[in-house]
Amino acid sequence: MDISKKLAKFVYETKFEDIPREVVDVEKKSILDNIGIISGGADGDGCREFVEYAIESAASGKEEATVLGYDIKLPAIWAAFANASMTMALDFSDTSATATIHPNTSTFAVSLALSEKLGNVSGKDFLTAMIVGSEVACRLARAAVSSRFSAKGFYMPPIFTSFGATAAAAKLLGLTEEEIINAWSINLSSYTCSSELTQNKQSSIRSIREAFGAQSALSAAVLAGKGIKGFKDPFEGKQGFYTAYFDNDYDPVPVLEGLGTDYEAAKLIFKPWPCCMGNHGCINAALNILKENQINLDDIESILAEVPTVAMAVCEPLEDKKHPQNAINGKYSIPFTVSSALVHGNVTLDSFSDERLKEEKVLRLAEKFSYKLNDEWDKNLEYKTGGKITITTKDGKTYENWVIKTLGNPENPMSADQFKDKFVSCMGKASHPRDEKKANEIFAHVMDLDLINNMSDFAKML
Repeated sequence: MDISKKLAKFVYETKFEDIPREVVDVEKKSILDNIGIISGGADGDGCREFVEYAIESAASGKEEATVLGYDIKLPAIWAAFANASMTMALDFSDTSATATIHPNTSTFAVSLALSEKLGNVSGKDFLTAMIVGSEVACRLARAAVSSRFSAKGFYMPPIFTSFGATAAAAKLLGLTEEEIINAWSINLSSYTCSSELTQNKQSSIRSIREAFGAQSALSAAVLAGKGIKGFKDPFEGKQGFYTAYFDNDYDPVPVLEGLGTDYEAAKLIFKPWPCCMGNHGCINAALNILKENQINLDDIESILAEVPTVAMAVCEPLEDKKHPQNAINGKYSIPFTVSSALVHGNVTLDSFSDERLKEEKVLRLAEKFSYKLNDEWDKNLEYKTGGKITITTKDGKTYENWVIKTLGNPENPMSADQFKDKFVSCMGKASHPRDEKKANEIFAHVMDLDLINNMSDFAKML
């Protein structure tokens, strides 16, 4: 079906004026999300070390692009690397509602760094690059069954997003259709991510994984622009992407159907809680139960979480999930996050502090958890972030709630105030915190991003 060729044509030909206003509005929210979570993630697990490495590797190179939260500039490639290393530290980034990926993580880091380096990129050009990059990532991911994302030992979400980041960089550089395909070929040859990160509770790689994808994407686009040749069909080729990662078991229809008219990039979930999306349905369900019933937490006998099999990573191994050893493992745990929600009435950035990770009330509730995987839910995209909680009390009463479209879903969005509060709270966590007045100023500028003539001027306020 000429996937590579048709995607490249879409990236090359798409103009800002072609993109529906509602898609642009969603992308502005994603840009705010990324500015906030990168700034707030400066002290995340492994992030400071990655920023330090970027500074050392830059070796007094040109100050081309901003490292958010640090008030420093580095060569664009290292700024993209540093910023992308912080995008998952808070686990607060937007998520595709139709594909199991975060399509704007490395895409934003690459687009911002390259826009500053080029120096003549308008807000409209920046938004266009972000949107085509997000669209490519979502569509490539939709072709594969999400429950098989780690079947061969590869951690697919950042890999898909890195191809989107490559598309965004290619768009900003003005590459031809052939050069865009070459860039994807180069990226395919230089970046991967291991699912072993889900098996090791001490690993920081889950947190900083996007750094490598951003570095590879920007390098690939620049090299393609210099004339490096790739392959004609990097995605659908006989030995291409889908063969390497999925044994050629994929559906090409979702990649191309509605391309340029029905934007997957607009179908984003904005997280109200800073943890893996696999937790959100159960958190939402637990909070609904609390809202609707008077339950003494000491009277709870057991808690059963039911989730689609794609959420297995936040359930297993169960004993580890009941006693997370660090913030990133707490964020990937249904027992811990739901227990935190039940005890405190919410899950916030402070829920994963060292003190909260050891909180006895939370850990006692987590001990009462069991889980059930429902493979029937995997067959319906609407259920992929859903969850059901059943609480049984010592007197034999049961309380159930099932959530399909969690808070933050396009059909169940956060309020404007909730979204702004999230942004302000993240900006306050930066190594060089931004107060509410400054955060609101940045917020307003992003809302008017399509009126900005030069992204370098905008980056100065970050």
